[in-house]
Amino acid sequence: MNPLLLTTLPTRELLFGVEDSVVLTFHYVLFVLAAIVFLVGAYKWYRFISTGRRDEERLDNLGSRIWLMLKDGFAFVRLYVREAKMGIMHILILWGFILLTIGTIVLTIADHTPFEFFKGTFYLIHEFLMDSAGVAFLLGLAIAIANRYGLKPSRFKKKWEKANDDGLVLILLVVIGILGFLVEGMRIAIGMDAYTAYIGALLGRILPWGLGTYRFLWSAHSILALIFIALIPFTKLAHVIAAPLNILTRSNRHPGVARGIEDEEYMGAIEVKDLQWRDLLSSLACMRCGRCQDACPATNSNTTLSPMHLMQNLRYLGNTAFGMLGMRGNLKEGQDTMLLDNVLDMEAVWACTTCRACMEMCPVYIEQMEIIQEMRRGVVESGEAPPDIRDLLTNITKQRNPWGEAKYKRDAWAKDVGVPKVKDNPEFEWLWWVGCAHSFDNRNKPIAVKIAQILEELGINYATLGREEGCCGNDVRRVGEEGLFQMLKEENETAFQKYGVERIIATSPHCFNTFKNEYEGYNVKFLLEVIYEAIKDGRIKFKKPINRKVTFHDPCYLGRYNGMYELPREILKAIPGIELVEMPRNREKSFCCGAGGGNLVREYPGDDRPNNIRAREAAETGADVLAVACPFCMIMLEDGVKSVGVDDRLQVLDVIELVWESAFSEE
Repeated sequence: MNPLLLTTLPTRELLFGVEDSVVLTFHYVLFVLAAIVFLVGAYKWYRFISTGRRDEERLDNLGSRIWLMLKDGFAFVRLYVREAKMGIMHILILWGFILLTIGTIVLTIADHTPFEFFKGTFYLIHEFLMDSAGVAFLLGLAIAIANRYGLKPSRFKKKWEKANDDGLVLILLVVIGILGFLVEGMRIAIGMDAYTAYIGALLGRILPWGLGTYRFLWSAHSILALIFIALIPFTKLAHVIAAPLNILTRSNRHPGVARGIEDEEYMGAIEVKDLQWRDLLSSLACMRCGRCQDACPATNSNTTLSPMHLMQNLRYLGNTAFGMLGMRGNLKEGQDTMLLDNVLDMEAVWACTTCRACMEMCPVYIEQMEIIQEMRRGVVESGEAPPDIRDLLTNITKQRNPWGEAKYKRDAWAKDVGVPKVKDNPEFEWLWWVGCAHSFDNRNKPIAVKIAQILEELGINYATLGREEGCCGNDVRRVGEEGLFQMLKEENETAFQKYGVERIIATSPHCFNTFKNEYEGYNVKFLLEVIYEAIKDGRIKFKKPINRKVTFHDPCYLGRYNGMYELPREILKAIPGIELVEMPRNREKSFCCGAGGGNLVREYPGDDRPNNIRAREAAETGADVLAVACPFCMIMLEDGVKSVGVDDRLQVLDVIELVWESAFSEE
């Protein structure tokens, strides 16, 4: 076919310049080799993933899972909501690449079938879409390069030391995209009609024609594209395939429910094979974007913990532990596959505050925090827990509270307050679970007194367990002592059954989460829910204005675990005189106080503790009150404002204290 020959319908020669040439034959040989390399790498990772445990169903409700994968894996809705610029960037790159790939496949089909469809309107649309896809692809890459090497957001600061392919991948993709346009432009330069190939038309005006140069550019474009295919399993490009699969297989558990694997032979995550298969898939899905570590209080405090490094180290361990073909599907004999010190060191394991920020910010639903919890379980079961964690567990085992205070002191705060116990009021409707912090901590005990007064004023028929109250088990489970958690749960449920408990009011988000999500059969309310209902129905009437500027700190176990973000704010807004201002990191992006996961009673590692960081953030808003809704946050943030020297202008108060002062104070 003469490329200069005019036809009745717009079209072009499909393999102009290389058809029936050695170049084309070489291309097909390389395609087969690239496909083989890709399949070998994919098989290796399949064997790695298949060694993991299967304790949780990950493919139930397939329809909703597929919808989630399409929404967050291909439309990047989750990423866009959190960072619009990067959401757009990923859409441009992915869909530019997908359309270019589809267009190339169409060309191949058209060249190898007798059907003449590559002409007329179809051809015009094809050429326009290919140019548009190429522009989108390169524009997305330009945004990525500018962001990574120009703007350099904070999430790139703590780089994984073995990350050596970030620049290579970007350069490879950019060169492939540019070469594609040069090939098109040179083809048009010989005198072909550009039609709807608008980028090619521009380039065709300035590029000189030369058959040798054309074949070189075509070959370079083709070879690099095939190299790209071959490299996918061996570079960060693996996330292109693994990320959608990771989204497809996300857990359907409520965020407040821990894995809690009940297999009697399971001793926690000690080796790679002790993790879930989906955790191993996640190590491939991780694209090193750094969003998890940017939100992580442990990383921000300069501890050795980085959720991103955890996933990358896990992938690296799998890469070094398997032969190219993943021999026998088992880890090589003699290969060190222990998780501790290979993926995280001991400091990092215990620096996690279980705040879920890493999981909340991950665009592909990686469960970094849960991997750490399983590693903790392995450390505890192996008898290697640090002394302060052992002390915490001993205190809870013996005295049913993290500080080791005598059990008989649990209800000492209620002396002369007139708080009814279950034996005094056997017809109670609600059990008020006071919790360890409100029972033993000197700052929180006065708040418990105010709560008792409010419940009495509201006419709620309640009772407490008094000295029979124990520990809910939340932090016990989060530090990996599953056996003790189950014992505490059984003990509490026995007490509940004894006194006919059906409904529970919890004053700590930690207790609230545990009773609501990890016990069964109870109607559980957080105290602020009771307060809000009383405000709405008029039982609470605010009398005294509180003329103060207030910023609210979202507790992790109330917010990210249970989605309760607006209710505390609605209560604060209802109090006359309060001006509510927000810290930059609020709601699902809230920064943890540092107390969770057993860290309330530990000396936190790192150069700058999370509670100090959060206290400074609160002070920078200009607020004079930092409002909290969690006794752990109260303890940590009150210490934080003192440590950073802002306690002279920033007071930490519970939301309950503000409600009580406005509605019930006699002063």
